Amino acid sequence: MPELMTAIAIMGILLAIAIIILLGILEQRRVDAAANQLAADLRLAHARATNQLTDWRVVLVPERAAEEEGPDYWLVKLREPYDSGEPTPTVVVSFPRTFPANVKVRDHNPALKDPSPAETWMAPPSSPGTTRTLEFNSDGSAWARYGPNGSVRITIDGDPERRVVFLSATSRIRID
Repeated sequence: MPELMTAIAIMGILLAIAIIILLGILEQRRVDAAANQLAADLRLAHARATNQLTDWRVVLVPERAAEEEGPDYWLVKLREPYDSGEPTPTVVVSFPRTFPANVKVRDHNPALKDPSPAETWMAPPSSPGTTRTLEFNSDGSAWARYGPNGSVRITIDGDPERRVVFLSATSRIRID
């Protein structure tokens, strides 16, 4: 009987370790899927902007409280190319996009040790501090409202995480 109880205890410990490892792998897969989804949508917005000769935007929404519902980002098609000196552009269509469970988009700013959304998220003029916009222009160029290049973190509570990096000069999107 003691040998049987020892064997069952060892199997229980091994099973607990296996479950913990499996949950970590599942979280990593969700983060990878979300990063690939965002990168694909950024590339789609770039392709549609050049093919349809109008501007497309990807509007990222920072993490929100767990009880709040809503998309993690939007794909937005503008009626015509937008110049920042003109009034607010006319949106033709917008597509809400949501990540898998518990995955959030966060800003990536290595200069800040512990960034808060208020310090790092940039916004279009209509809603300061609540979103971050990447624009793809009809001439193939891309830019963000806060600067020429940048990245965002896709994460579940900081670990695991993936970075989606964009370069305005080449309109290149990569996942780190």
